[in-house]
Amino acid sequence: MSTVPEWVGPYVGLPYKDKGRGPDAWDCWGGVRMVYAEVFGLALPDYSEAYSAAKDHASVAAAVAAGLADGWAPVEKPQVGDLLILKIAQRPWHCALMVTSDKFLHWPPPDRRGVQMLSCWERLDSPQWAKRIEGFYRSTMAAPN
Repeated sequence: MSTVPEWVGPYVGLPYKDKGRGPDAWDCWGGVRMVYAEVFGLALPDYSEAYSAAKDHASVAAAVAAGLADGWAPVEKPQVGDLLILKIAQRPWHCALMVTSDKFLHWPPPDRRGVQMLSCWERLDSPQWAKRIEGFYRSTMAAPN
């Protein structure tokens, strides 16, 4: 079991907002973008105009597919900073950021009852997420010089 790094702390407990890009709330991609910029020094594309709303699973899945084709390579074994794509409703719909080889940080949307969730780290082998892993991806985009 690996220990979650200290840099993850400020990103835990943040609220979710559909198409959120901060500063007060984020969706899953908005959170990943923020961490990539602040921790890894890499500005990622926004993509918020690529889908209508999070509840439209088909448009989100299409945006995920287009985004992955835009600078991400699949990898077998995740490392810190890799992108995790998770399936919701049998579609690649949710993204997260690997913070260790077996834990990820994500901004979950409200649950089925509408209960607001906060960003958190979770284990890859958790019963809720292990069966939903679509794949791991590493950025092929160059960090700024």
